[in-house]
Amino acid sequence: MRVVLLRHAETGLNAAGRFQAQTDAPLSDEGVRQAQRAARSLPPDGWAAVYSSPLSRAAQTAAYAAGRLDVPHHRVDGLRERHLGALDGLDRAEFARRRPATMRRLLTDPGYAPPGGESGHAALARFGGALAGILTAHRGAGRLLVVAHGGVLNLLTRALLADRAEAPRALVGTCHALCLDAGWTPSGRPGLVLRHWNAAPEECAGPGRSREPLTPVALDDLTAQEVTPA
Repeated sequence: MRVVLLRHAETGLNAAGRFQAQTDAPLSDEGVRQAQRAARSLPPDGWAAVYSSPLSRAAQTAAYAAGRLDVPHHRVDGLRERHLGALDGLDRAEFARRRPATMRRLLTDPGYAPPGGESGHAALARFGGALAGILTAHRGAGRLLVVAHGGVLNLLTRALLADRAEAPRALVGTCHALCLDAGWTPSGRPGLVLRHWNAAPEECAGPGRSREPLTPVALDDLTAQEVTPA
């Protein structure tokens, strides 16, 4: 089963280069255009449902896609962005200039939690649990579109590639996607295989290139590792 994990379209805070985390920022005018283009690019058939974070930028992006695909749109609280606490609203470039080591930890160390915010481990455990519930509800169904946020998508990418030579070079861009295949372990648990990241949504929705089969990473194993890191 193909799962397209789409980052929301642009907001004013994205355009201004600021952390927005769980701030409920709506789409900018350019973001509306991005979301509409992404929705039009998706093949119209074979979808089971659209899911999204309840934050406005994700829910708005998902609504355009759900309308185009004529499927239900469900908002799931666990799909929210990572909570960045005291960093929320700060200028990203200025923060990176003033505190480069902290910026590196934020992007690469899942054990780091900003003051008043979530660690990467906690955010990924929450997000992975929400995905596991979605997959369980749609076992054997058609494609799924899940609209979420750059921070949690980057955390998931790194976790799924932990045992592979590849590594993401950048955060997933606005209205770009992770292309995943959902599968089931021998014990019947939901899991994911990451095929591509930072891809155009229409590339993810297609049949894709034939590749050597990979064993799905069980989401409950992944999130348990994130909650209790070594």
